[in-house]
Amino acid sequence: MNTAGQRGVSLIELMVAVAILAILTVLGIPSFQQWTLNTRIRTVSESIQNGLRLARNEAAQRANDVRFQLTSASSWQVCVLPASAASAAAATDCSTATSTVQQWSSPGSASNVQVDASTAVTDVAAGKFGSSTISGGLPAGITFDPLGRPTSYGSNSILRIDVTAAQSSLQATSRRLVTIISAGGMVSMCDPAFLLSSNAMGCP
Repeated sequence: MNTAGQRGVSLIELMVAVAILAILTVLGIPSFQQWTLNTRIRTVSESIQNGLRLARNEAAQRANDVRFQLTSASSWQVCVLPASAASAAAATDCSTATSTVQQWSSPGSASNVQVDASTAVTDVAAGKFGSSTISGGLPAGITFDPLGRPTSYGSNSILRIDVTAAQSSLQATSRRLVTIISAGGMVSMCDPAFLLSSNAMGCP
């Protein structure tokens, strides 16, 4: 077999290839970290939406008050409140629940993600999403009645949930998603980076 035409890779060529690969890796790391953070923000937002819709559907199916309780950036639960109207109205969390419908917890996936909730009607008004970042403590929740409507709307029920980066230095460059609950119990999500008039995902 003639091997005269075969040639291997020289040490210099190998070093150049490694150097180029290292440069591309360093340049790509920030973009990958940003993509990872935005993916986590969307995962948490979609999970919250699913939990809210589950609570509303369960309230209608069971003909009973069902509560969605947001306990942290990575966990929530849906519970059935006592049948007594007085007990249900007094419940501010799932500690008095007769049963738990579902719990969601995602350890690790919500790292560097911040969740804030608001009960103020003014925070869901048109034009309040673009530059307005709410600040609300957790746990917080919303109770749906058998008609699928929020009880205590405008007082102590969650009307808006913002999900963004936990680090303030990353909030300007990362995604922020807003979940809104209407007076009729409808749940929707929007992106404040866009306007609803020009993009279906935009906020009003």
